[in-house]
Amino acid sequence: MAKLIVIAFHLLMALHYGYSIKFYLLDLKPPEFMKKVNNIFGGPFKFLTFWDMLVQFFYFVIAFSNDLFGSSALDRKKQSLLQKFRDFSFSTVVFFLGSMVSIVFWLLFNLNRDLIFPEIFDAWFPSWLNHAIHTMPVIGVVVELVLVPHSFPSRKVGFAMVAGVCFLYLVWVSYIAYLTGFWVYPILETLPMAGRALFIGACSLLCSFMYVVGEWLNNKYWGAPIKKKAK
Repeated sequence: MAKLIVIAFHLLMALHYGYSIKFYLLDLKPPEFMKKVNNIFGGPFKFLTFWDMLVQFFYFVIAFSNDLFGSSALDRKKQSLLQKFRDFSFSTVVFFLGSMVSIVFWLLFNLNRDLIFPEIFDAWFPSWLNHAIHTMPVIGVVVELVLVPHSFPSRKVGFAMVAGVCFLYLVWVSYIAYLTGFWVYPILETLPMAGRALFIGACSLLCSFMYVVGEWLNNKYWGAPIKKKAK
């Protein structure tokens, strides 16, 4: 029964993100000013939320594939390549990115929504899609963590992956601003240079913190892995 619940959850989440991406790209009818923004270099790939949608979609497709063709062993020596890739991607990217996107979006939304999602968006951006993009990520990764045990890598590897993803997106956003003069998020445009540095630094620290939170919750719920004593 538990196995069927996990399979159903992975399939449901893959379908959820697949449909949301399809609607976002093909069915959304933005006004002219937003079409101009979308046509700026990078298209939807400018936005971290779209990165996260793709990451979550591919993760749950992999997790569902592992349910059908892989393994669910706790012993790493008995784990399939699919399971190892599932665990590594979840622990180093999927959990921290999904939780960070939801937390930062709703924090800024409640402080001053004009900094992240102006009220004018409500006229053409469906509420269900907003929640699919900005609420479901944290719900999905927490439910995944509760339903399925995951093997986390060493802190060194984990932090390196977090730093790599943050640095990659930072370079990408800065390059778009340099090339077009357009800042992806209004908050980056309104802040001075020092403020941008502080904001980006705070987000990077939050990402690292969320990695540790994911590791702690996984170990707390499923039990910490037994580490071999040094000879």
